Amino acid sequence: MRAILPLIFCLPLLAFGQSPSYTVSGTVSDPTGEPLSRASVMVLLASDTTLVAFGMADDKGAFTIEKVPQGEHLLKVSYVGSLPALLELRPEGKARVDMGPIVLEPIAKELFEVVVREAKAPMSIRGDTIEYDARKFKVPPGSTVEDLLRRLPGMEVKRDGTLLSEGQEIRRVTVDGRRFFGDDPQTAIKNLPAEGISKVQVFSGDSEEKKLTGLSSTTPEKTLNLELEDEFKKGGFGKVIAGGGTQDRAELKGMYSRFSPTMQLSVIGMGNNTGRNGMDWDDYQDFRGSQTMSMGSGGDFGFGGNDDMYFIFGGGGDDDIFQRGSFFGGGGSGIPRNGSGGVNFSRFNDKTEFHGVYFFNHNQNLATSAGTRQTFLPEGSFQNATTDRNDRSQNAHQLNLRLEHKIDSFQTLSLQVNSVAASRMALQGSTSRLLRPDATLSTTSVQDFDQDQDDLGANGLMVYSRKYRNQGRRSAWSLSYGYDQAEQAGKQSSDNQFYDLQGQPDSLASIRQNTDTRSTRDLIKSSLLHVEPLGRNFFSQSFYNFSRRVTGSDRDVWDVENGSLAPNDLLSRYYTGTMQVHRLGTAIRYAHEGLNVTLGLAGQRYLLDGSLKAGPSAGIDTSISRRFDNLIPKFSISSSQKRNQYLSLDYTVNAREPSIRDLQPVVDNSNPLYIRVGNPDLIPQIDHRIGAYVRTSNPLRFTTFYGNASYSLTENQFVQDQTVDSLLVTTARTINYRGGRRFRIGTGYNFPIVKNRLTVDVDYDFTLSRQFALVNLVENATRSIGHGGGIDLQINPSEFLTASLSARIDWEDIAYSVQSSQDQQLLNQTYGLDLSARLFWSIYLHTKFSYERWRNDRFGVDRDLPLLHASLSRVLTPSARWELRLSVYDVFDRNLGISQSASGNLVSESRTQILTR
Repeated sequence: MRAILPLIFCLPLLAFGQSPSYTVSGTVSDPTGEPLSRASVMVLLASDTTLVAFGMADDKGAFTIEKVPQGEHLLKVSYVGSLPALLELRPEGKARVDMGPIVLEPIAKELFEVVVREAKAPMSIRGDTIEYDARKFKVPPGSTVEDLLRRLPGMEVKRDGTLLSEGQEIRRVTVDGRRFFGDDPQTAIKNLPAEGISKVQVFSGDSEEKKLTGLSSTTPEKTLNLELEDEFKKGGFGKVIAGGGTQDRAELKGMYSRFSPTMQLSVIGMGNNTGRNGMDWDDYQDFRGSQTMSMGSGGDFGFGGNDDMYFIFGGGGDDDIFQRGSFFGGGGSGIPRNGSGGVNFSRFNDKTEFHGVYFFNHNQNLATSAGTRQTFLPEGSFQNATTDRNDRSQNAHQLNLRLEHKIDSFQTLSLQVNSVAASRMALQGSTSRLLRPDATLSTTSVQDFDQDQDDLGANGLMVYSRKYRNQGRRSAWSLSYGYDQAEQAGKQSSDNQFYDLQGQPDSLASIRQNTDTRSTRDLIKSSLLHVEPLGRNFFSQSFYNFSRRVTGSDRDVWDVENGSLAPNDLLSRYYTGTMQVHRLGTAIRYAHEGLNVTLGLAGQRYLLDGSLKAGPSAGIDTSISRRFDNLIPKFSISSSQKRNQYLSLDYTVNAREPSIRDLQPVVDNSNPLYIRVGNPDLIPQIDHRIGAYVRTSNPLRFTTFYGNASYSLTENQFVQDQTVDSLLVTTARTINYRGGRRFRIGTGYNFPIVKNRLTVDVDYDFTLSRQFALVNLVENATRSIGHGGGIDLQINPSEFLTASLSARIDWEDIAYSVQSSQDQQLLNQTYGLDLSARLFWSIYLHTKFSYERWRNDRFGVDRDLPLLHASLSRVLTPSARWELRLSVYDVFDRNLGISQSASGNLVSESRTQILTR
């Protein structure tokens, strides 16, 4: 951290220590002398008309643009309906240039078509919409939209692909105003060609809350819209990428799209064993509905979570939807083999929109890893060194259908159906050595587990919303039904050798078991919402949520003895349960000129009834009947009264019911080294959170500042009560315990040193947390202090060169109330360089370098990982339809998956084999 802080604090000084600059000013009016308010004023580089600085005339027609670098420039002034003015700027070392009055002549009708085409500005601002003329920003042939966005003023593309505009993340991308593969930004910017884009528009879209209620309590979501060139609207376009390399590596990827005023069709497919070119579609989130908030798996209206008047999706824990991992069963570190494909089809008119998306995913991944885990006890600690092998594969299909119909100007009906079918196979094996506090051997364990699983699920949702003639009055009703099932067959074997204090074998525990598990979930939900105006600027928002979930889980266990199967009645279990949730609440909202204040209260009741049985000889036949009642307050205040500035403060409470797995009063000893015990006496966990946020930006200067702070406190927190015996066998039970707390602040500043040439983004965050664990009836309080800071430089000196430099340092200090000698400090550092440059003979160089460092002096972690990817490419034909590329990945042959973490009463570090050069 010490290394980066001086650089961060010196950056603002660099902005003032650059080459001399000057200020240009003037006034804009029409021939009658009437001021032209909000006329666009641009300073362009005389040599190639690249945008250098941008400004806008005020209500009196006056403008001032500061910090223009010395040099020969053009001043372009434009206004809707007027002929633009193009004037020479020759500062000749002056600190200020006054252009005086500038008069714009009106456009004659007969010249309108020609003049508009010639006068088009590289960038314009209308209200909250920023529009870029994509043709004015040059990128190399064959570039994607992502390459184009890196050159647009005020736009940022992070190393992980995250899109930012004015410092705010863009979560939705549309093409010609229509959804594109579930609105996911990555699919659009990484696959659409830059040459097919005529305009790029960034604006603040309405949230689903505002669409339903007419009001919004959160900062508007940024949306990026890509307008296609006319030739791309009339026919189809696409691309194919094929490659082969050393070590039998190969990849193939293709995309085809066709657009018309009433239809969109896109097809994407890929296959590779490089792990580099996967489809980053965020399919799971799209299936769950977070990308299309008004149509998800639940459609609840209300508060009780992380936001106000929003849609609640899922319950969490083991009771959540079974398909959580269905579509992404593999991936991550390891040796992968991937194949994916998708079709996106949309048809629309003035009243009705239909969207359909189908995905297929095939994934295989072989991962071998080695790691250590240190677990702290009241006296001393023990260490577990493991080597794991995971061989996973899966096939998954997903289909999403969505229909939106405007019945009339007051009524809207939305329908959505989501379905998924997946099959997965996993072969897992591990060996481990457990060492006592005195470093003597306690246990050796060898475990193998084979599993086949089939998932099938579907859900449908209907949302009806209605506006009334009485302005501000609105109602909405949702109804959804979902059914899911999972069937799993597994084979488990383990041999666990225990040793005495003298290091001699003491006892052996072996398991040979087969299991068959069938799980089902049947869920019906319905919600009502009504918004009523209470007078000038005041509204009430009342809601009711109902859900009824019926779950079933049958698990048959057989012991394998001498090649035959014998039922294990103690571990076999059969569970059925019904959970009903009722939530009734109301909120009073004040909304006026960007100021929103909400005060609300909701009551919720959980009704749980279930029965649990084991095999006939086990003698387990129990029932669970519980009722949980909670009051959920809500307070929030937000302000966007000043242009390009947003402030908010909110307090939320969330109640989390115990999972069925934790409530079941049974013992699960399928892992003889870690035994789980159920606890039917659990009550809900209550999470309190206070958060504040501020964001301010200057779109003319391309600067953004943001800051946030939050404090969370938990009551009746779910923690693990662990007992570790002399053989280092852990028995764990979930209990309610006094809760932990967490405080976090973060801030960031984005500013140009040279507009459109050099942009800097710095950020810093601080975290302080305290959490608890119980080991052998002794409380271990863990205090963690974390600092993190980063800097990112975007460099675009010309159309032939673009680069990104980044550095980030994260430092964490961890202290334990038990065994303070185990206190430690974690240090992670990441440095990166991305560069694209045009060399001779139209050859382009692309490099991506990262250098990562991990440090933990207490446990001797000291690892460095330099990674360099490089390629040379050349367009082969004048039409830029063919490109040849030579690439090398992991030039230094050092790639390795490394992770380290600490929480509760343990710290761990692992290394996983992944693809190298």
